[in-house]
Amino acid sequence: MDYAPGHFISTYNTHNGQQIWSFLNEHDNVIRMETATYLSRPAAEPLSPHLVEKFGLEIGADSIKKMIGHMIRQIMERNNRYRFDRSGVPITRPDNIFSSAARYCAAMD
Repeated sequence: MDYAPGHFISTYNTHNGQQIWSFLNEHDNVIRMETATYLSRPAAEPLSPHLVEKFGLEIGADSIKKMIGHMIRQIMERNNRYRFDRSGVPITRPDNIFSSAARYCAAMD
């Protein structure tokens, strides 16, 4: 599946968008997002240390984090397995680049 950047097109084109999309779609990262969802946590929460390790601290820029959230939604909602549940769920883990993020739930809930 290709990413549909919509209004994130400029961020996607200037900040490693294709590499970030590929990274988020890696099997281990999809499993991390699904596990967080199963635990009623935001899908982005467990990705922070891996994103920083792979892309450096610049990944924490607001525009990039918003694009990542947009990407995660497309990943989670594909194949109608998960649906958006709530935005702005606080993330309180120390050193997490996300202070809040969207939460998803199983599509059949």
